[in-house]
This record gives sequence, C-alpha cells and structure tokens, in this order.
Amino acid sequence: MRRLMPSLVFLSAFAAAVVAVVTNAWGVVVALALAGFGLWRFGRCHHPAPLGLLPPRTDDDGAQLPARWFCDACGKTWPAVFERGRQPIRRFEGYDQSKAVSAARRAKDFARRQRALALRRAGFETRRQPKVRRGAAEVVAMGQVRRFAK
Repeated sequence: MRRLMPSLVFLSAFAAAVVAVVTNAWGVVVALALAGFGLWRFGRCHHPAPLGLLPPRTDDDGAQLPARWFCDACGKTWPAVFERGRQPIRRFEGYDQSKAVSAARRAKDFARRQRALALRRAGFETRRQPKVRRGAAEVVAMGQVRRFAK
C-alpha cells in the first residue's frame, strides 16, 4: 500500500504529461497541478502503522510533557487526550496526635515480629526462657461442707 500510492501518482502525472505534449498548451499546467496535488496528498503520513503511547515525562528544560502518541512511520508525536474523571476527594489531612501512641505501638510490634521472622528464617531462632514452675500447693481439707439448696 505504501508503494502503490506513489506509483499511482507517478503514472497519473506521466499520463498528464503525455496529454500535455499532445495538446500543446494547457496540458502542462494540468499535469503540474495533478503532480503537485498527488505529491501533497499522498506524500504525508496517515499513521497506518500501530501507534505507540509515550508516557508523561519532564522535558529537558523542566517542563511537564503529557502522554503522547507516537507514529513509527513518520516519527510525529501529538498529545494523547484522555478523558479524566473527577479529582479524588481528600478526606484525611494533617496530623492527629491522638493516633500517634497506637501507631507507635503497632510499628514497634511489627518491627519485633519482622525481626523474629528474619531470625527464624536465618536459623538463629531465639530460645524461649523456660517458665518457672512452682511446686504444687498443699491440699487442705475443708472439712464437712454443707450445701444448702435454695
């Protein structure tokens, strides 16, 4: 398809030139006009190839460039306009001191569990201290216990 269009333009310009030679006058003008129109119309890229999407980035001078489409055939880029939804609603802002104590406790507990897991994976599992067992208490007879029914 890429070679077909230029060859058709060339053949039509050649045919117009032949007609211009035969008629001797206006044919040359018509032939040049047809050739110029053909080159202008079919000489540009219509982006038939798959397009690439370039991500948003910062330009060399620090300006933000939005996401852009890129044509591999002609090398042209143009902005990709995406429909954007509403901006997110900010519900939580700032710092709440009442939550700092529980957040610190959770962070400490998380770090302790993470450290224990890393030691267990490395094979350095810490041994737990054996619990101190106290001797059994003396059994004391309570004597005659009467229960009363209610």
